[in-house]
Amino acid sequence: MEKPDDQDALVPIDAEHCFICGGNVFVGVTTDYCRCTQCGHETLKSGSEQSYIINDPLTADEVEKAGLLDNFKRTVLRRFLKQESRSCLVDIGSASGKFLKRNENLFDRVIGIEVTPDAIEFARQVLNLDIRKEMSEIDESIAVVTCWHSLEHIPEAQLCDLLSKLQERVLDGGRLIVSVPNGSSLQYRLFRTAYAFYDVPNHIHQFTPRSLRMLLGHYGFMERKRVFSWPYNIFGYVQGLLNVITRSHNYLYYRAKRRTAERSHWRDSINSVLLPLVLPIGVMLALVDLVFPLRQGVLTICFEKS
Repeated sequence: MEKPDDQDALVPIDAEHCFICGGNVFVGVTTDYCRCTQCGHETLKSGSEQSYIINDPLTADEVEKAGLLDNFKRTVLRRFLKQESRSCLVDIGSASGKFLKRNENLFDRVIGIEVTPDAIEFARQVLNLDIRKEMSEIDESIAVVTCWHSLEHIPEAQLCDLLSKLQERVLDGGRLIVSVPNGSSLQYRLFRTAYAFYDVPNHIHQFTPRSLRMLLGHYGFMERKRVFSWPYNIFGYVQGLLNVITRSHNYLYYRAKRRTAERSHWRDSINSVLLPLVLPIGVMLALVDLVFPLRQGVLTICFEKS
């Protein structure tokens, strides 16, 4: 089958073809994902429904805290923000609304797209933000779109529909900032299922630099600049090492961030002891990602609407 060259061809074809490039040869890389040998994109073998996730505590106090990741996101946003185009920011997967709230002063208007009911209620009622459930509810012209670890959660048909609507609404020269786990990363190759961003069944996709570029290119978004995703990269190595040593998956992250892991005093203790030991190792390994940006644990890329 020929590789699709236009938007109309970029639709979910069937389970035997890659919806991005049309390739029909796949290999099983883990028990959960299969990889297209043509573009490297990985798709979850079973299950394709978007899940509801809360990554940040839904409290006003949490929104006021500025962590390393919050500062990283704001720095990236400001780096690619055009002075003459600040009409509207849309954040896909806006979660608690923290990112929107902390950056609403940079735009005339900010809008979030979110599916998790509790997060929607909090952002609307407590933060007084404009949150929609679908892109079809937005008629405004958009200057900047941000997707902080959201595209990997969206099923194929919904993802294609979302990008099609963004193509219609984003202004020419508008920016699309995307951050996703990297299926071609050294971390993924090293840790496999212990990869910190290996999140089954929540992550339906594992993007590669090529598959992400091809997907967005179909909808008129051209890659402009890659960013070194240092907070994500360091976290990925540290959490991956902890996963391997403790033989548990993301316990520290799920306890501290999502607050979904069942508490274990033994795991609390062992992670407390290991964390200061593996942290410097994670920082050093992240420097390797700096040398090989296409192999970094997380891809953060600015695309521009052509």
